[in-house]
Amino acid sequence: MVAAAKPDRFDALEAYVSELQEALGITIWKVTVIREASDVEAWADINPHEQAESAELRVSYDFWKQTPEHQREILAHEMLHIVTARLDQTVESLEEAFGKVAWAVYEPQYVNATERVVDHIAKVLAPNLPLPAFPKA
Repeated sequence: MVAAAKPDRFDALEAYVSELQEALGITIWKVTVIREASDVEAWADINPHEQAESAELRVSYDFWKQTPEHQREILAHEMLHIVTARLDQTVESLEEAFGKVAWAVYEPQYVNATERVVDHIAKVLAPNLPLPAFPKA
C-alpha cells in the first residue's frame, strides 16, 4: 500500500490566494507564491510587477503560527496591495522629480499612509472572506 502524499501547505496557500483573488476581483493578476520565507520584518510581503499583472507573494515562518483568522487578514492585506499597485507605482515614478530631500520626507509618509489604508480595508473585508485551512507542517 502506498502512503498518501502529505498535503503541502504552499499548495494550500496557492489555492487560498486564488480564492482571495476571486473574492477581491483581481483574477487578472498572476500571483506566484514563493516557497522561500519572506526576509522582511512582516508576516508576508507581496511584490507587484511594474508593467505586467503579476506579483510574487512570500510568507514568513511566523505566518504559519498565526490563527486562521489572522492569516486571512494578513493575506487580504497583501492582496489589497495588488489593488493599490498602480497608484503606488505612479507615486514612486515621482521620486526623481521630487528630488532627494523632498522624496526622503514624502516617501515614508506615503508608505505609512497606504499601509494604514490597506490595513483598514483588510480588517473590514477579512470577516467576509473564507478562512484558510492550511495543513500543519
